[in-house]
Amino acid sequence: MNVDQHIKVAQWHLEQARLHNVSAHTCGCPANKHDQRAIDAVEAGIIEEEKACSLDAKEARA
Repeated sequence: MNVDQHIKVAQWHLEQARLHNVSAHTCGCPANKHDQRAIDAVEAGIIEEEKACSLDAKEARA
């Protein structure tokens, strides 16, 4: 994905989180492997600028 696409996906996720927080809105979506690796990176405080998607590279090595 390019930068604009990443921003659009992030905006969509932020709006979903806001909706979940203010209502009984639920999606029931389980985190896939890619999402879980992003969650783990955020929780570990290791968000870094990337030139390529290292989350996919880590999945390939796992």
